[in-house]
Amino acid sequence: MSSEQIDSIYKSVYPLAVKSGEILLEGFKSDKDYSLKSAFYDVVTKYDTTIENFLFTEIGKLYPDHKFIGEESAEHVSTILTNEPTWIIDPIDGTSNFIKGMPHCCVSIALSINKKIVIGIVNNSVTSTIYTAIVGKGAFKNDVKISGSSVQKVSDACIGYEVSLLHVPSIKEKHLKRINEIAPKARMTLSYGTVVMSMCYVACGMLDAYTIEDMFPWDCAAASLIVSEAGGFIRHTNGGEYDIMNPHIVCAGNANLGNEILSLIQKADKK
Repeated sequence: MSSEQIDSIYKSVYPLAVKSGEILLEGFKSDKDYSLKSAFYDVVTKYDTTIENFLFTEIGKLYPDHKFIGEESAEHVSTILTNEPTWIIDPIDGTSNFIKGMPHCCVSIALSINKKIVIGIVNNSVTSTIYTAIVGKGAFKNDVKISGSSVQKVSDACIGYEVSLLHVPSIKEKHLKRINEIAPKARMTLSYGTVVMSMCYVACGMLDAYTIEDMFPWDCAAASLIVSEAGGFIRHTNGGEYDIMNPHIVCAGNANLGNEILSLIQKADKK
């Protein structure tokens, strides 16, 4: 697909990203009921399903041959990502924050072509902030070009690490060891309860770095392009190439900081 075609798709879908943010904001200001999904910490609201259904329906009208992967739909992580144009959507990342009235929540929309993310749009309508990227054209926050932090060392860095992963018994010890290795060496360690927003904070330099494992494609897809287009570092936690469908990631404003965090993760995993 040509650059002109990708630009055209972006322009067609951007208004839908804005509209989905309006739905999120309406819910944010309202009383919210929620239900549990897989566990006591895994929650969903009617606004998650409303936004996802809206995006699937409206994008499907524009591009009926495109495929979809979404958090709340039947077409989820078990779907095999093909070379066909595929939309990877998280209708609300940070649902627990959304329920509690905390502003770290957003709609995340990504387009994959040939198994590479080519469009990323993240709309945090609560703070009136939209992060965008088109492959090869840079990353933007409210149409202003952004870049990651220049902090080079962990000792100078504010690093994001999602502590809610400690809920899951099968991965608790791994994350405890990694936090114990990274956090004492960092200037500050933060947890915002949202993968997408945390990665966007890296892209614009609000966080110096962020690492996460045991996530799903919709948690990282759009933000991964935004980080890379902002000139940031993004790798699999084993040091290899970032994998959309197996998103274990270290991202940072630059390679020096990212590689130091990778070394600390490897050190923790040997213990």
